Amino acid sequence: MRYLANITYLDKPLDSEELYESLCQPVRNWFREKFPDFTEPQKLAIPAIQNGDHLLLCSPTGSGKTLTAFLTIIDKLVRHALAGTLENRVYCLYISPIKALANDIQKNLIGPLAEIEDKYLPDRAQGKIRVGLRTGDTPQSERQKMLRKPPHILITTPESMAIAISSPRFQPIVSNVEWIIIDEMHSLVPTKRGVHLALTISLLDTILERPVQRLGISATMEPLETVAEYLVSSDDRESRNGAQEVKIAKISGARELDLDILLCSPKFSDLSVMKVLEQNVEMIADLISAHTTTLVFANTRKMTETLVQKLRPYLGELVAGHHGSMDKSMRLDVERKLKLGHLRAVVTSSSLEMGIDIGSVDMVIQVGSPGDIATALQRIGRAGHHVGGIPRARFLPSSVDDLIELAALQAAIQTGEMDLLDFPQNCLDVVAQFLIGLVIINERDIDEAFEIVTSTWSYRNLEYDDFIEVLDMLQEERRVWIDWEENLYGKRGYSRMIYYTNIGTIAPDNSYLVFNAEGSILGQLSSSFVANLRGGDVILLGGSTYRVTNIQGTRVNVASVTGYRPTVPSWSGEARSRSRELSAALLDLIGHTVTALRRNLDPRAILRDAYGLGEAVSNTIARHLEEHTLDSFQVPDKNRLIVEQIVSGGMPTYLITSCRGRGFNTALGYFMAGLAEQDGIAVLELSFDENGLLIKTSQEVDPGDMYELFQSNNHLEVIERYIVNTQIFAKRFREVAGRSMIIPKRIGAEEVSPQQFQQRADALLQRHRSIEDSLLIKEAKAEIMFGDIDIKSLNEFLEATKDSTARIVHTKVPVPSRLGMSLYMSTFEDLLSMKTRAFLVKDIDPEILRRLLGNRSLATELTDEQLKDYYSNKVPNPTNSSQLLHLMSKGGGLDRNWENPLYKAKLAGIDHGSIESWVEELAASGEITKLRGTGMKELDDKWFSSYMAEIHGTLGCIAIAGGKEVEDVRDLYTKGVTYEIAVGYDGLKPTKWEKKSISDPHEALRVKIIEMLGSEGPSTGEEISGRLPFPQGQIDSILHELEIRNVISVGFFTQTDDAEFILKVDEHRITGGEEDVVEYRWVQNLVMKKSFETYPDGFTAFDQHILFQKQQEMMYRVDNFSYADWKDLQLDSDVLMGRLLHNRIGYTTQKNLPMLLGLKPEPWLGEMEKLVLEKVPKGENLTRQEILADFPKGDDYKSLQRDLKNAISNLERQLCLVKQFEDVVGRRRRLSLFHRVHEVYEPMSFEDALVEVIQRMGPVKAFTLRYYVSRSVEELTIALRNLETDGRVARVMALVPEPEAFYVIPDEVAILHTPNREDRTLRILTQSDPYVSRFIWEVRSALDRGWYLPVFKGVDPIGKVLMFKVNDYLEIKDMHIPYSYLDEFCAAFEKLLENHADQLIDVAVLSQFNGIPVKELDADSRNALEQIGFKLAGERMIRGGVVDPQPREIAERALFNRHHLHQNSRLENEIEALESVQEVRDDFGLRGRAEVYRVGLKNMASAHQLHQGINLRGHQVWASYDHFSTLLAIRGQEPHEELIDILEFFESHSDPNLFMERHAMKRAAFRKLIQPLLRSGHMVQDYRGGFRSVSPRKGLDRIILRREYLRRLVSDYPVITLKQFIRLAGTPFQPEELKAILTEFEDDSTLIKGFLIQDLHEVCWGRKDLLEEAKNVPPIRDFVIPPSDPIAPYFADVLKQKFGFGSAYLVFHNAEPVAAFKANTRDKVIDVTDYEGSEKGWRIVKEFAWEHQMPLKTDLRIGGKKRK
Repeated sequence: MRYLANITYLDKPLDSEELYESLCQPVRNWFREKFPDFTEPQKLAIPAIQNGDHLLLCSPTGSGKTLTAFLTIIDKLVRHALAGTLENRVYCLYISPIKALANDIQKNLIGPLAEIEDKYLPDRAQGKIRVGLRTGDTPQSERQKMLRKPPHILITTPESMAIAISSPRFQPIVSNVEWIIIDEMHSLVPTKRGVHLALTISLLDTILERPVQRLGISATMEPLETVAEYLVSSDDRESRNGAQEVKIAKISGARELDLDILLCSPKFSDLSVMKVLEQNVEMIADLISAHTTTLVFANTRKMTETLVQKLRPYLGELVAGHHGSMDKSMRLDVERKLKLGHLRAVVTSSSLEMGIDIGSVDMVIQVGSPGDIATALQRIGRAGHHVGGIPRARFLPSSVDDLIELAALQAAIQTGEMDLLDFPQNCLDVVAQFLIGLVIINERDIDEAFEIVTSTWSYRNLEYDDFIEVLDMLQEERRVWIDWEENLYGKRGYSRMIYYTNIGTIAPDNSYLVFNAEGSILGQLSSSFVANLRGGDVILLGGSTYRVTNIQGTRVNVASVTGYRPTVPSWSGEARSRSRELSAALLDLIGHTVTALRRNLDPRAILRDAYGLGEAVSNTIARHLEEHTLDSFQVPDKNRLIVEQIVSGGMPTYLITSCRGRGFNTALGYFMAGLAEQDGIAVLELSFDENGLLIKTSQEVDPGDMYELFQSNNHLEVIERYIVNTQIFAKRFREVAGRSMIIPKRIGAEEVSPQQFQQRADALLQRHRSIEDSLLIKEAKAEIMFGDIDIKSLNEFLEATKDSTARIVHTKVPVPSRLGMSLYMSTFEDLLSMKTRAFLVKDIDPEILRRLLGNRSLATELTDEQLKDYYSNKVPNPTNSSQLLHLMSKGGGLDRNWENPLYKAKLAGIDHGSIESWVEELAASGEITKLRGTGMKELDDKWFSSYMAEIHGTLGCIAIAGGKEVEDVRDLYTKGVTYEIAVGYDGLKPTKWEKKSISDPHEALRVKIIEMLGSEGPSTGEEISGRLPFPQGQIDSILHELEIRNVISVGFFTQTDDAEFILKVDEHRITGGEEDVVEYRWVQNLVMKKSFETYPDGFTAFDQHILFQKQQEMMYRVDNFSYADWKDLQLDSDVLMGRLLHNRIGYTTQKNLPMLLGLKPEPWLGEMEKLVLEKVPKGENLTRQEILADFPKGDDYKSLQRDLKNAISNLERQLCLVKQFEDVVGRRRRLSLFHRVHEVYEPMSFEDALVEVIQRMGPVKAFTLRYYVSRSVEELTIALRNLETDGRVARVMALVPEPEAFYVIPDEVAILHTPNREDRTLRILTQSDPYVSRFIWEVRSALDRGWYLPVFKGVDPIGKVLMFKVNDYLEIKDMHIPYSYLDEFCAAFEKLLENHADQLIDVAVLSQFNGIPVKELDADSRNALEQIGFKLAGERMIRGGVVDPQPREIAERALFNRHHLHQNSRLENEIEALESVQEVRDDFGLRGRAEVYRVGLKNMASAHQLHQGINLRGHQVWASYDHFSTLLAIRGQEPHEELIDILEFFESHSDPNLFMERHAMKRAAFRKLIQPLLRSGHMVQDYRGGFRSVSPRKGLDRIILRREYLRRLVSDYPVITLKQFIRLAGTPFQPEELKAILTEFEDDSTLIKGFLIQDLHEVCWGRKDLLEEAKNVPPIRDFVIPPSDPIAPYFADVLKQKFGFGSAYLVFHNAEPVAAFKANTRDKVIDVTDYEGSEKGWRIVKEFAWEHQMPLKTDLRIGGKKRK
C-alpha cells in the first residue's frame, strides 16, 4: 500500500539514564522523585519528540501517554524559564475531545509544573509557565485575559478551537505555536468530529509562521498508518514534492491483563433472562463489596438505570449511575464522589470510557459483550489506570449467545487482535459548516478555500465540482453570497451567529415522543429504535400495544390496538453493532467447536486449552453448540449463511443466521426487503440482532432464488431505494441539515424549539426530494451506507456468491436451531409484559412458551368443580333479610321463578314463605324496589336492590331507546328517557310509583358486566354478549376498557377455546395469590372523594392539599370559585409560590411549609448559597435586584453573576427560598419577591410529614410518594415501615394489575373494604390536576384519540376538550364527549368559559364536535351548544364575538388615513402636523404627516411653548404643559417625600444652575437627583433647557380622566387588539381597565368585537364606520414608519414576529410590511446597521432618506450586493 507520508515504526527504546540526561536538571529531579522509572512508551517516544519528529503514540490506557507527550514540552519551557527567554505566546496547543479536561490538566500539567516550580526551579528562573483552558464553559473575562496574556500551553476542545481561530484577535497568539498535541485520537478520527478537526487544523496551518511539531495520542487502534497520515496531511504545503515524515510509537499488549468470564449459576443456560439479571446483580454486589472502587459497564442507558436500581438494596448510596442522558452537574458530582472514595461503584454505559480522571479503580465489570475489541480494551483499561497498574476485569454474560461472544472477545484480546476502523471521507455536511466558518470575519477566495479543504486527509480526494456544489447549496440556502467574477464568497445574514452557536458535528440521540392521534403523550422511544419503524408496525409501550400511524419529525403517532403481537421488538436498535473483527473471532470459535463435534472430539478441551476458558464456561458453550448440532451440523462461517424457514408460525417467517454483526445483518435485511418489495411482496416484520435477522413476509418466497437475486441486482441501488423511506433516513437527513447549518438548532441565545426544528427539517426534506442530486440527500444516504450498516462486508459476501465461494444453506424447521433461537425468542419476550397476552399465547410453539413462561403458561390449576365452589362460597346462602339483600346486590331481578342462575343456586331449598317475609321487610325499609316502564319484560315487575334497580332500569330503557343497534351507548342522546320504581307497598304489592330519569348508561353497563363476572365466574365475550341486549362491539368495548383499568383480566380458566374474562380480584385468588386485596376502583373512588371535597374558601383547600399549580384545579374544590379569585389568592401574604416538590412549581400557604420541608432532606448550602441567604433577612421580602445589588456586575463578573443565579436557583430547588407577589401602582406586572424559608420555618419530622401527606392524598403507592419526597428511596421505605409498625398508617393491597401496596390512614381501611356508591359528577380537569396526575398513564391509555383537557365522569376519563389559548381567545379544535353526557358537559363547559372571561378571554371559537365539523352537527348537539352562547358563523361556531374579516390592507389604509400618513390625508405643513398629535418624540414623527416640512421640532418647541418629558409608555416626548399635567393626574403617583423641596423650587424657578449653586452640587449629582422626578412625570424640561414642576390636572375625577384618555386613544384606531391597546396605553393601566373601556364601546355599539382582519387569528375591536369609509380611500403610497412615530407600538408584534426586531424602522409596500431596519441617525446621516426583508424594500428606504433630506449609508450586503 502506498502511503501519503513516510511512516517509521519506532522499535529502539532509549536507555533510562540517557533519557534522564536529556532532561534539564529541575525536570529530571522532579521525575526521579515522582516515578520509579520511565515506562516503555516514554522510552520509545520521548527521544523522537525531543528530535522534533511528528509522532503518533499508541499504547493501552493507563500507560502514561499524556505525560509522555507533555514531558518534552515541560522540559523545553522550563529551559526557557531558566534562560529568561519565555515569551508571551502560545507554545503548545493541546486538543482533546473530552469536556471534563480540568482533572487531566491538574494531574498532567498544572500539578507537575507547580511541583517543579516550588521544589526544583532555582530563584534565577524568570517567568511562570502558564496553562490556559478554553472550552465552551470558559467565561468571557477569562478569554479576554488570555488575549492580553496568552498561556504558554493552551488546552481546548475541537469546537472551541474552531471558534477561536476564526477570530482575528486570537490568530496572532497561536501563529507561533511549536507543538500541537491531539489526544484521544481513537475517539476522534473515525467520526465526523475528527473530520471537522482536520479542517480546523488545516486552517490553523495557514496562519502558522513556523513549522509545528504534531503529536498524536491514541489508545490501541488500527490502521495506525491512516491515523498517522491524518495527523500530518495538511502540513505538507511547503513540500509537495516530498512526503512528510512521521514516526509511530506503538506499544501493544505490553500490559498484563487480569480477565475472566464469570457465570452467575451452574445452570446458566437454563435460566430465564430475568433470572440471569437477578443473579448477575447479586454477583456484581459481591464483587463490589470485595473491591475498593468498581466500574460496572452496561451497554445501554436503560440497563444502566436497571442495574443501579437493583444494586441499591445491596449497597444503598454507595452505588450511582453515570450516562449521557443525565444532567451534567449530576455526572460531575458522581465523578467527584468516585474520586474522593465516597462511592464504591459507578454503573455507566459509555460516558466513563475515555480518560476522565476518576481516581483509582481496581475492578471493571462488563455486563454483556461491549460489541468490539477497542471498546473492551478501553473499558478494561479504566482499572489499574495508574502507570504500572494491572487492569482487572470480569465479564458477566446475560445469555448463552452473549457468553460465546465474550469468549471470542477474550481470545481476541489475548491474541492481540484489533478492530480495523473505517474513517469518514468527503463529508459534504462538515465541509459546508467549515466553509461558513471560513468567512464569518472576512470574505475569502474560493480557490484558497478549496486548497485549505483538500489539504486534509479526509478531503484529499474531494472533487472540485462537489466543492462548488456545496457552495452553490449554501448560496441557495442564504448562508453565503458568491461573486463568481471576483472568485470570492462571504457570509450572509445571521451566518456568524448561527455558526458560533451551532458549531460541531455531534448529533444528540434525541428521544421521540409517542402521541395518540390528537396529542396525548404516551411515552418516549429512543431515536435508534424509531429508526427501524415504519407505518403500520405494532409496538409495545408501557405494557400496551399500539400501531404506528405515522412518524412526523420527532413525533411518533400511534393508535391503540388490542390482541396484536408487536412487529418490532422493544429492544430493537438499542445496542451498537458488533465489529467485523470480533464477529470473525466468534465465527472461528464456533467453527473450531463444531469441527471438533463433527470429528467426535470433546470441544471442551479446545475451549479450555486453546481459548483458556474456565470449566463452567467451557461446559456451557460446548453444551449449547452440542444442542445446536442435534438439529443441524450447519453453522454460519465467513462464506456461509444459514436460512431457516419457520413453519410453525402463522405467516411466512425466515430466520437468517450469519453471526457477522448487526451492521451486516441490517444491510442484508434492507437488501432483501428491497428485493421483496420490488416483487410486490410486503415485508411485515424485519428485526436484527448481532447473529442474524428475522424477516416475515406476506407470502412465501423461495430462498433458493436468493443466489440469482443477489447476482442480478445492484444491491447499492436496491438498498438506497429502500432506505429513503425509512425513519433512519429522515433522522440522518435532519442531522446532516443541522450539521450543514441549513437548519440551525439555535440562533444566538434562542434555541429553536423541537417542533420548529421538525417542521423545518420536514419541509426541507420534501423540497430536497424533488431536487436531482441533492447534496443533503446524498450525504444522508452516505452516512447510513457507511456508518449505520456494514455495506463493506455485504459487498464482500455478494461478490463471493457470484463466484460460488459463498453458500446459502436453507432448511425448514418448526423451531429454530440454537444459534438463531435468541432472536426468534426475543420477538416473543415482549408478550411477557403485555396486558392482553392471553390473546396471543395460543399460536406460540409450546417449546418457546415453556422457555418464556416456565410453569406460568396455565392461568389456574383449579378444576372446574373447584372453580364452581369458589364462586358459590363468595356469597353464603341467605338465612335472613340482610343476607338476602347482600345476595341481591350481586344478582339481577328476583321473582318467583328465580331465573337468575345465582338465585337458582342460592335459594334452592329455602321455604318460599321465608323469602317472601324477607322481601317484604326489605321493601318496607326501602332497600329493595320493583321496576316498571323499562319496556323489557325481563326486568319489569321484578325486585332489585335500590342500586341495582337504577342499573337495570337504565339498561332496559337504553336497550329499547336504540341501544341494541349502536356500538356505544354513549352515542345515544337520552334526554327525557325515564322508568318507574315502586316507593309504597301493601305487603308485596306496590301501591305507589315514582318516575326516575335514567343514570349514566355506560356506567350501568360496566357495573352489570362486573356483577355478572363477580357472581358467575369466568366468561367469554360471546357468553356475556348473549346474556345482554347489546351488540358484541359494545360489550367488547366495555371489556377492553375494564381490562385497561385493571378491573378484569384475560386468560384461560375453564379450558375453553376462547380467552375468558374474569375479575382481577378473583383471578388473583384462584391463581394462588396470598395477599388480601381490595378493588382498585374502590381505591380510585376514595382518592377522588378526598380530592374533590369542596371547601368554603381557597385557603382551606390549600390546607387539605399538597399544592395547586393552576387556577382550574380550584374550580371543583372551592365553593363559588372564579378565576378572578385566583389572582387575589396569589397576592395574599399567606400564599407562597416555589419549587415545592422536587422541581414542581406550585402554590401553597405558609401553614404547609413545615410539612413540605419535612419531605426534603437537610439542604446543602455551598458558600455562594450562604452568601445569598445572608442577603435575605428573616421576615422581610426582597426582589432579585435587591438581593444582588451589592455584587459587582459587568463583563468581567459574568462568571460571578452566573454563580449567583445558580445559587438562587439551588436555594429555590431546596425550598430555602420561595416567592410572594405584590401589586405596585404604575407597574403592569406584579412584583416578584423572595421570601426566606430556611431557619424561619421549623420542619416537621419526616415521619410526621409523611403521615400528613398520606392523610391528604391517600390511598397512595410508595412509588407515587417518591414524587412527593426528595429523600432517598431507602429513607422512605424505612419511614413507611416504622409508621406501619406504629399503627399510624396502614397498608392495603390492590391489583394494578399485579398486587401493589397502597398506604392509607388506618381509619380508611374499612371504607376500602365496603362497596360505596360512586360520585358520577362530570368534571373538566387539567393534566396537572392533583387527581389526574395521580393516574395520568391510565387516563392516557383510556382516551384513545388524545386530549388536551380530560373530561371525567366520576373516576372515568370519558372525553377530552382540545382547547388552546391563542392570543386573546380560546381556540377549541374539537370536543370528544359521549352524546349521553351532552347536557351535563355543556353545563360544566359553560362554567369553565365564564371563568376564562374573568381573565379577559371571553371569545371562544369551536371548529368540530366529536370529530364532526360544527356546520354538519345534528340539531340536538347544535341546540345544546347554542344554549351556552355559541352561534354558527360560517364554518365555525363563535361565542362572545362576530366573524366579519376585512382585508388587512383596508384596516391599515383606514389607520394611516386617520393618522395623516396617507397621501390623501397628509397635512399642509409641519405646524398642522404638530397640532394633530398630542405628543411627539422627534422630527421623524412629524415629517411623514406633513406635505411641507420647513422648521425643525426644536424650533417649533419655542414657538408653541412645548416641554419635554416622559410619556405613559416611558418615552421622552415633546408636548404641551397641559398634556403632561393630564398624564400626571392619570398616573396618580405622589412624589417621594425627600424630593418635594426640589419640586417646590422649580415651581418658581427654571434654571438648574441656580439650584446647583445653592446646594453646592455638581451636574452629575443633580442629574441623578432629578431623574426619578422626570421618570414619574412630576417634572419636565422646557425648550430652553430649564426645568419645571408639573401639577396634576384639576377639576376632573381621576377615574373619569383615565377613562376619557383611553376612550380618546382607542377612537383613533379603526381596528385594535387588546395587546395593541395595552402597548399604546402604557404601564399605568391594567389590562382589566383597558378591557372595560373596550367593553363599554362594545355595549354602546361604537365598536364591534370579533375576528375582523383576514388571516389575523386575534380578537379585535373595530369601528365599522371607519372600515367602511376606508374602502373608498385609494391605496397608500410606499413609506417608512420610524420607531419614534406615535403609532409605532401598534406594529410591535409584526416587527417582532416577521423581522425579529424589538424596535426598528418598518418599511411598507402596498400597505404590507416588507422590511425593517435599524439605523443610527447621528450627524444627520441615516446609517443602516441591520436590515431584514426583501430587496425591493431597499428602494423605499432610499426614498425615505431622500424625503427626510438625509444621506443614506450602510456597510451591509443586501440581496448579496454591497450597498453604498
